[in-house]
Amino acid sequence: MTRSTPQGSDIAVDGGPRCPATGALAGDAPPPEPDGPTGLPLAWPVVGSTILYAADPPGFAVRAQQAHGSVVKLPMIPHNPTVQVTDPAAVRQILQGNADNYCRGAYYEAFRLFMGHGLLTLDDADWREHRKVVNPAFTPNAIAARSTETDAALADLTDRWAEHARTGRPFDLYTESMKLTCRVIGHALVGRDLSRDGGEFAGALGIALEAIFKEVGSLDKLAPAFVPTPYRRRVRRARRTLERVIAQAAWDADQGSGGEVAALIRASDLPEDAFWSDLVTLMLAGVETTALALAWTLYETARHPEVRDRLEEEADRVCGVRPPTAKDLDALPYTGRAVDEALRMHPPVWQFPRQTIADDVLAGRRIPAGTPVLISVYAAHRNPEQWADPDAFDPDRFTPKASAERDRSAYVPFGGGRRQCIGKRMGLGLLHQAVATVHGRFHLTLVGGAPRNGAFITLFPKRGIRVTVKERRR
Repeated sequence: MTRSTPQGSDIAVDGGPRCPATGALAGDAPPPEPDGPTGLPLAWPVVGSTILYAADPPGFAVRAQQAHGSVVKLPMIPHNPTVQVTDPAAVRQILQGNADNYCRGAYYEAFRLFMGHGLLTLDDADWREHRKVVNPAFTPNAIAARSTETDAALADLTDRWAEHARTGRPFDLYTESMKLTCRVIGHALVGRDLSRDGGEFAGALGIALEAIFKEVGSLDKLAPAFVPTPYRRRVRRARRTLERVIAQAAWDADQGSGGEVAALIRASDLPEDAFWSDLVTLMLAGVETTALALAWTLYETARHPEVRDRLEEEADRVCGVRPPTAKDLDALPYTGRAVDEALRMHPPVWQFPRQTIADDVLAGRRIPAGTPVLISVYAAHRNPEQWADPDAFDPDRFTPKASAERDRSAYVPFGGGRRQCIGKRMGLGLLHQAVATVHGRFHLTLVGGAPRNGAFITLFPKRGIRVTVKERRR
């Protein structure tokens, strides 16, 4: 007897042919398709789940999982049906085990509005060359070479916060986090501090991510294209802002200055439009996501005194009164676990679209060819089969022992497989250092109630996260 795998082998098992896509034996009864919402509160007549999903996308994803399991068929306009996946084995099959059977798909058409044909929107055959070009900027040595800029940016942040502590004025964690990441990641990408324009660049990123999300089914499309609705005017302003940044980056690269990533793309043999596509993609996928991860982490540590106390003790023990550097991060494991837990509860990119090329079977359910699939990171990170008390903030879920006992694909804030986020190492390093820096010097206190989730491409706090700070006595 010979054996086969469901990843595409056509070797016979027990003398019978096996389907190259699903691994099923000829003559086997086909597995069932996923269940889906058949009535309220997850679907309405005609429009299906679309309106309910749009009202609260992350909350809807969790309700769908609770009601129908980890592989759910959703009647969504215009991509009906769409299958939501939160089962870790199915996630691993999509991102790794059978990744060749999944393309970017219909949902990614909207991403091209700002991201063009680049690192996020291209399928694997074309994507590889783009990834190869920018890889050198994200190696450990390249990240370490830029550590001086990270240290300076964090020093400026603590100086601003010391002034906030002196006056007692509340401020917004998200706005402060964006200033940090616009500076640090801006230098890596284009060699400039992108926070020095009064928030115009940061605002443009937010509008771009909103526009991509709404492009799938925005009501603004019902108006003729020439009608300048307020939403369309905001999108045009955002694009003009990004165009100015990219034009300056091109000029700097041609003069032999500017950022490492811009220089690598400019010197490559990639198509001319790759300069825009890849840089804007890395801005949208790196600057705001890292800022959101920092803001959400500090929100959770501010409202959990027992976690805050352990972070402060660790920072004091390792660093004393000096600010932490990248070289200290291995000695700050609890800080890393707090960041990981915040990324579990508040994954900045909260879902990943894909589309099947051939039929597949996920968690025992048949997924026909051409079906859009949404990996809901937000709901997967709240799957009670993988996470006890999933709505509780507990960094010790990420001790080495606990992590080893859990399915590794239950936690995917950066995706997985060959398309895992290229900036993962850089983003995590900045997050760990920033959290240690803040807790080494300040106590944070939340002002007002808990922030409400907003969700476009990223998961963001509506109206920000207001806090006050006090200097710690050490």
